Amino acid sequence: MRVHLLALLVCSVAAQAGAQVETLPTDDELQAVLADPRTGADEAYSLGVQLFEAKRYEAAEQAWLRAHSLDHNPALLLAVAETRERRGEVPSAVAMFEQYLVERPDAPDRVSVEARIATLQKSPAVLVVRSEEPGHAILLDGSPTAKKTPARIEVEPGSHTVLVVGEGTQVGEQTVRVAYGEVAELDFSRETPSEAIVEESKEAARRSEADRAREDRVIRRASIATGSIALGALAAGTVLGALALVEQRDARNAPPESGSGQGDRFVIPATLTLGLAVLSGATSLTLFLTHKKKRQRERQTAGLEIDIRGAGATATLRF
Repeated sequence: MRVHLLALLVCSVAAQAGAQVETLPTDDELQAVLADPRTGADEAYSLGVQLFEAKRYEAAEQAWLRAHSLDHNPALLLAVAETRERRGEVPSAVAMFEQYLVERPDAPDRVSVEARIATLQKSPAVLVVRSEEPGHAILLDGSPTAKKTPARIEVEPGSHTVLVVGEGTQVGEQTVRVAYGEVAELDFSRETPSEAIVEESKEAARRSEADRAREDRVIRRASIATGSIALGALAAGTVLGALALVEQRDARNAPPESGSGQGDRFVIPATLTLGLAVLSGATSLTLFLTHKKKRQRERQTAGLEIDIRGAGATATLRF
């Protein structure tokens, strides 16, 4: 059963509407109120409830800690633990639950509070990994992950090494120790140091090079074919266009009684042929530019393989 001191606190404060502050203080004003020796435990406690309801959890914690310092009521520590858990500060929330049990050794809710502590201590830690440029590969303790920066990665409590690789040879490395429920933020830039060795795997290089060469041949042949069609159609269209102009000129110069009216015989074929030239040329150019951009993206977001050698990690890039 989850312990909720706050439900009782809110009900008791709601019954004392006259004692509530209509406008909550700012953070600076709150510090002044709590530091004022005229502020009693009841007032600080009531203020904390209102701040909690407004989801100002850190401010609510400050108010309840002040109330606890004045009347030493251990039950207030449960409320403080709740605010810390709401903010994702799991280790400090556990510490507050444990302090509650120390200050109240005969606590009637000891079993439920200990169960709460046990549950929180099973919470995984979280690594928030960011880099200046998004989409970089992330390695955790020498193993590639499926995630790219920016990313949130849940890990077991303990020490972890994170490598971020991007733009071919850029490597950033950080080692961090995290406790259960802790959130660690890791930011990587071009200046982030690393002892990892970046090299290209021979096997990966041969495999990827063969794949790239095969794809390059297909694209090159398609570009050449569509380009050749474009050139041929352009040449044919030019000839047909010239014939159409000549025929139209002869038709204009012919005497009326000749009955010549075939000056547009080559116009439609010339138009269609030139249209084919434009379409084929555009297709050839699109194939070339799209493939070129793809190769650039592949160089920027290289695949990754890892080979652990002794105490260090060798990051093997597969382009």
